[in-house]
Amino acid sequence: MKLRFVHNSLRLRLRKSELKKLQETSQIDESVTFRPGQTLVYQLQSLNTINQPEISYTNGNIIVQLPKPLVTQWANSDQVSIEYHLSVNKNDQLHLLIEKDFPCQHQEEENFEDTFFELSDFSYSNEQKA
Repeated sequence: MKLRFVHNSLRLRLRKSELKKLQETSQIDESVTFRPGQTLVYQLQSLNTINQPEISYTNGNIIVQLPKPLVTQWANSDQVSIEYHLSVNKNDQLHLLIEKDFPCQHQEEENFEDTFFELSDFSYSNEQKA
């Protein structure tokens, strides 16, 4: 499961095997250890006890919770993502996006100005791959 933060948004990307595990066990988790005693744990849970997505952060643990029926519908369809905006206070929202992971397919119209495009192996091509 991949985790990405940008401004006030959090995105999780799940591979097929992770989505299957979420359906079977109702939870998947990953962690990043920065040094001894400093680990960030992030979990995605599927619960019957909630009606809308929820998120919490406590003691180095990020827990994203989704309603089980929403996960079931998402997993068994062509739906790519679950998107939700959570109010964190009267002025701010957290944008939550949980996606099925796809291989990267860069498109010519993508804006590369603020990326390290020049260091990548990507090259423009109008040809379709067979």
